[in-house]
Amino acid sequence: MRLKIAGLALVAGAVMAPFISSPAEAAAFSASAPSTAAAAAARAAAPPTLYYGSKGKYVTYLQKRLRALRYDPGSINGKYGKDTLYAVWAFQKVNGLKPGSKGTVGRGTWAALAKPKSPVRIVKKPAASRVEISKKRQLIVVYKNNKVYLITHTSTGNNKRYCYKGECDVARTPVGNFKVTRKINGWRHAKLGDLYKPIYFYQGYALHGSPSVPLYPASHGCARLPMKHTADLMFKILPVGFRVYVR
Repeated sequence: MRLKIAGLALVAGAVMAPFISSPAEAAAFSASAPSTAAAAAARAAAPPTLYYGSKGKYVTYLQKRLRALRYDPGSINGKYGKDTLYAVWAFQKVNGLKPGSKGTVGRGTWAALAKPKSPVRIVKKPAASRVEISKKRQLIVVYKNNKVYLITHTSTGNNKRYCYKGECDVARTPVGNFKVTRKINGWRHAKLGDLYKPIYFYQGYALHGSPSVPLYPASHGCARLPMKHTADLMFKILPVGFRVYVR
């Protein structure tokens, strides 16, 4: 697979010099030029390492590529903000890369963007249109007619005991096959916290926007969504009755 990043060629995840247009030419270049020259050319052609807070044309390319792969980086504006950070985390988890708080996009992530993996399906015989919530991977994938429509990072129940006004429970996200039962188009001020545009799928459990969606399970049992962009999008595309699978 060959991608262009602002005039650079990436072939099957390998960074090539700007004047190389195919793997065959790359092999010829490596064979004919001194190794030091080849290494220098590769370094010169390599996309820079990006971090949360980065700006510029490479961030714009990153955002466009993530959106094309069905992640939600937010606005395509060349600014590496929170929406893009959450999309990078989701992409890295799908592709077997370890996400970090800085959202580092280095050689491994650039290579994966050139040759991305598909998310692992967690249900053997699901409905064609559905939401899959993976507690193990902390990922949500929306399918429409068995095609990936949206992939996002999430934070589910932390499995810790909590008490509220004398009532105690464990913060556990329920596992099973569910359906969207109701939606609230705005903020819901619940006893355990505020939920932005909650999409309920079982009793009081919902997918909902939250200002905090960390890299670890942190909720009282709901599946948190990045807000506002991803939460708004999810609210728009999931109708009542839509299937929800949690594993």
